[in-house]
Amino acid sequence: MTDLYQFDRLYRRKIRATGVTGSVVRMQTNPLGPGKIRVLSHVTVENETNAYTLLRIGITNLGEVYPLDELTAPALGELATCHEDHLLGDGDRFYADLTGTTDDDVLVMVVTGWEMKHK
Repeated sequence: MTDLYQFDRLYRRKIRATGVTGSVVRMQTNPLGPGKIRVLSHVTVENETNAYTLLRIGITNLGEVYPLDELTAPALGELATCHEDHLLGDGDRFYADLTGTTDDDVLVMVVTGWEMKHK
């Protein structure tokens, strides 16, 4: 059995995007390489410019989408947070879909956690 507290390295990423009127904007991590496990312990998503209508987070893998949670009507500058652990394996990508942004909105997703080799 793998001891999840014997991680190899910390993982932190800040992903930025620009809002687009009439489109869903997806921010996502790079796919996880083979033989690794990534645990995201904290995720934050923010539209620094305007309120928007829907935030949906989840995992994608090989074209399949696995929604995990959503928040309706986040306010301008509201830091949407998720404090649950999200476990990622081979090829998984963590994503945030923002609906209702407007052109040139400043969007930021921060993910933190850790990685280890799968034994």
